[in-house]
Amino acid sequence: MKYYNLTQTEGNRMCYFRSTDIEQKNYKRLLWSVPDEMLYFLAKGKKIIVIDKSLKPKGKVEKIFIPVLNDLLNYLYFKEKPTNPYLQNHWWRAWAEIKRDTQLRRKFYFWKKYISSPVNIQPKTIKVNRENPKLDAV
Repeated sequence: MKYYNLTQTEGNRMCYFRSTDIEQKNYKRLLWSVPDEMLYFLAKGKKIIVIDKSLKPKGKVEKIFIPVLNDLLNYLYFKEKPTNPYLQNHWWRAWAEIKRDTQLRRKFYFWKKYISSPVNIQPKTIKVNRENPKLDAV
């Protein structure tokens, strides 16, 4: 299942992971932005790909958020230790939000009994020379 991030990409399934939130380590908003449908498809064993556009070869969604999300979900569902030590600060902030926000914790723990194999959401960045000019008109 392919998810296209923000309005910079076009596809049937959209998600909204803001690079500003990643920069500010706003994991409350980032984790609430994970579509429930994405968790449902993980429970069904579907491969998930998050496609983003960036001026750089690898954007923040690919370099930071998706690896942290994978580590967080694998810790929640399988007690696996995080595999990205260079993102430890991000991971701890995401974990703190899960512990702090009861509803957010419930959102993710609900799927624990249904997700039977380690989570491996695949990020993909499409390098662009310029951000989408259509957005400037809004």
